[in-house]
Amino acid sequence: MRALRIGIADLFSPSPDSWARYMFASAVTDAADRLGLAVEVAAYGADLTRPVAECGIAWDELPGLDGLVVTGGEPTRAAVAEEPALAVVDRILTRTADRVASTVYSCQSAHAALHLLHGLERSRLPHKRQGVFGHGVRGAGPLTAGLRGRVLVPHSRWNTVPAEALRRAGVTVALESEDGAWSLATGGDGLRHVFSQGHPEYLRETLLSEYRRDLRRYAAGQAAHLPDLPRGYLRAEAEEALLAFAEKLREQRDPLLLESFPDRAAADGVDDGWLADSRAFFANWLGALDDTSKRRLEQRAELALARRRAGR
Repeated sequence: MRALRIGIADLFSPSPDSWARYMFASAVTDAADRLGLAVEVAAYGADLTRPVAECGIAWDELPGLDGLVVTGGEPTRAAVAEEPALAVVDRILTRTADRVASTVYSCQSAHAALHLLHGLERSRLPHKRQGVFGHGVRGAGPLTAGLRGRVLVPHSRWNTVPAEALRRAGVTVALESEDGAWSLATGGDGLRHVFSQGHPEYLRETLLSEYRRDLRRYAAGQAAHLPDLPRGYLRAEAEEALLAFAEKLREQRDPLLLESFPDRAAADGVDDGWLADSRAFFANWLGALDDTSKRRLEQRAELALARRRAGR
């Protein structure tokens, strides 16, 4: 049995210790273990300050992958067309065209891919969408197989591409919340191009870590407003503890207060109900890649046999 070859192009950080690539690699290997599949995961950290050809991605290796994940990163420009990551995503699209069975574009890279493929623009939200949100299954396909009812997905973003703009461009919205915010969308075949505005790769305490980071930025004067608590993420007692702490930080705005952040109360109060849906998504993705890989091997074997017979 040939191992599935999965790549992670990390646009968040070139560091081998990047949290983004760790989360995606963990999600992939966990899904493979549960499915009994062999996988080989290769991670490439992109240094966006360098020329695209020398940014750290092994470009010659990409066409040999079965699946690829392209992480997002914090936006640095008002328009997606001006983001340094756009040139990297553009080259990924070129190098993987008609070769890699499926590429998952996450967060900012999803917006970049939608811009390059369909000319769509992102817009900034009035407030950061941060928390765990319920979604309905809108489009049938291999990635939503078995998902029922209210599908939970973490979000952490300042920008969006409207769902209606995707539909007008012929992109299938697969998961959409009641307020019209989508989490998952795909190209026509449901697999080749996968766009994820949400973060199914997030671990149990990732949103909590991001909230602490945003509190530090506020306390240091790097952000004008106190961050909102992640929605749908914490149980009532944990929310009360964090709201009380945030109010104290608002009154004093002293970075030293962060040493008294209620870590244990917050961690114990995380409602991690989205993890089951996230595991199902990554299992569906690997399963679809495995099916595609087997079909390609069968097609190659049939072609080789036909050539041998023609040569007799």
